[in-house]
Amino acid sequence: MSLVPRRRMGRGFGMGGIPGSGQWLEGYILLLLLRGPSHGYDLTRAMGDFNVEFIGIGQMGTLYRILRQMEDKGWLISEWNTVGNGAPRRIYKITDDGRKHLNVYVDHLKNMKNRIKDFVEAYEKSPSKKDIR
Repeated sequence: MSLVPRRRMGRGFGMGGIPGSGQWLEGYILLLLLRGPSHGYDLTRAMGDFNVEFIGIGQMGTLYRILRQMEDKGWLISEWNTVGNGAPRRIYKITDDGRKHLNVYVDHLKNMKNRIKDFVEAYEKSPSKKDIR
């Protein structure tokens, strides 16, 4: 399964305690749960909106491990949905702490976006830039 578009899942993706330290999956999950409660399979399909693809059972296990860790952190709650036909499904919902964490994470991403923009602008103005190309 490819958790990040066209990249191999590396150490730390979806984990970590510092915003931006490989929490892409956590961010996507929280963002998707803002739309409403969902179960794991629907989350993986919805991540297609961000060009994140899930392929294979082993990688689904990774997703469920991350969901459990996020629940342990208090960012999600879950319950079994046994209504309807088919197997019971665990439904995940974002908590107030999850919303707060997502706000902090988005602020971090905005800051990082500005820092990258400033870096690229400084590079573009660099007199030695022409020597490198």
